[in-house]
Amino acid sequence: INGYMYGNQPGLEMCKGSVVSWHLMGLGSEVDVHGIYFSENTFMTKGTRRDTANLFPHTFLTAIMKPDSEGVFEVSCLTTDHYTGGMKQNYEVKQCHWWNVDLSMYLHEKTYYIAAVEVEWEYSPNRTWEFERHQYHEESPGNPFLNKEDKFIGSKYRKVVYREYTDQTFRTPKNRAEEEQHLEIQGPLLMSNIGDKIRIVFKNLASRPYSIHAHGVKTDSSVVAVTNPGETKTYVWKIPERSGSERGDPPCIPWVYHSTVDIIKDTYSGLIGTLVVCRSHYLPSFHTKKKVQFSLLFMVFDENESWYLDENIKTYSANPNLVDKEDEEFLESNKMHAINGKVFGNLHGLTMHVGDTVSWYLLGMGNEIDIHTAHFHGHSFDYKQTGVYRADVFDLFPGTFQTVEMTPENPGTWLLHCHVTDHIHAGMETTYTVLPKEEKLSLLPRLFHLFKCNGTAGTLE
Repeated sequence: INGYMYGNQPGLEMCKGSVVSWHLMGLGSEVDVHGIYFSENTFMTKGTRRDTANLFPHTFLTAIMKPDSEGVFEVSCLTTDHYTGGMKQNYEVKQCHWWNVDLSMYLHEKTYYIAAVEVEWEYSPNRTWEFERHQYHEESPGNPFLNKEDKFIGSKYRKVVYREYTDQTFRTPKNRAEEEQHLEIQGPLLMSNIGDKIRIVFKNLASRPYSIHAHGVKTDSSVVAVTNPGETKTYVWKIPERSGSERGDPPCIPWVYHSTVDIIKDTYSGLIGTLVVCRSHYLPSFHTKKKVQFSLLFMVFDENESWYLDENIKTYSANPNLVDKEDEEFLESNKMHAINGKVFGNLHGLTMHVGDTVSWYLLGMGNEIDIHTAHFHGHSFDYKQTGVYRADVFDLFPGTFQTVEMTPENPGTWLLHCHVTDHIHAGMETTYTVLPKEEKLSLLPRLFHLFKCNGTAGTLE
């Protein structure tokens, strides 16, 4: 960044409460796909609220920020190779004026009990759909990723995930409702409004240190505390005005949350989820259409970067002694092109009815290869970026979070996939199902039935 690496760039200092213009420029070659992330603060660009700006060769963007937290924060590229290669600096926000204090009121408090849990993860529990879809190939393009041979791991891996519990004892996992089944590897979908204070009681049930931190929120410290194995800590996220939609955004916008002990390895190991922030006045009405929401993470999980790689080789490889961790075929076999951690049609639960109002929260994270074009067969959607636009494909890059809204009209089972050819062949595809419109009984027949059951005369007064 400006010719400096690993936090060596001087001069990125500002006052809390000042209006700061960041003029961002991208140059270079095809690897210069950047997601420039400003930790702990958000900015406005083109009428929308973001904390990450996507840059490509010869693109330019101005981000307007009004920092409201004091401390030293990171500005970095979320593209994983770029982050580990040194594309990260620090910017400092100082308390220059004694009167510049946060007077925001956070009157509504929500508490979630979330643990980091180690699990056996199966990317492809059923290969029937895969083989049927690719029956005209000599062999399925999924074989290099999913076949378990002497020098490969296969489709099962040890991973760590965020899971919600019922209370502070962390004895009873909270069962996921039917509408949450599609989240799969993601942690719980956390819903909030501007003005909320979110308390995350976090227990580390895993074997190494982890944490939990969300994009877009305000915290009281620039340092995210580390939770060691067996420990329980409380993380507080405040949702100020600058965490929510701007005039060019839809009513609800998504952010990701993840562990920050080692952002790259923790995320590839499985610790990631979605936080949705809605405008404070955004309340569903009984007179509106039924609202359905799904969160989809398009990301190539690079198991070579997981904390559990050696354990996975030992546990799941047919012959661990034959595994060469530097072999190109082995490295490629561990790159799982997944939607919510599932490949080749194994992501289920994306079900809705004709006429529903459906919000899709689309998330992109990962490396230079994580250029995804999320394509919905059978329907178009609207997305808002200052204006309202219609499409059936949305572009995702590392650090892209976007709401798209759909009103399905065509019953059936439709393909949903990344349209990048290599990603299709590697399994980044699933289906969503639109059922016929739900029949709603009128109020009078239901009341009449209720009275008859109670032995009342068959007339209503």
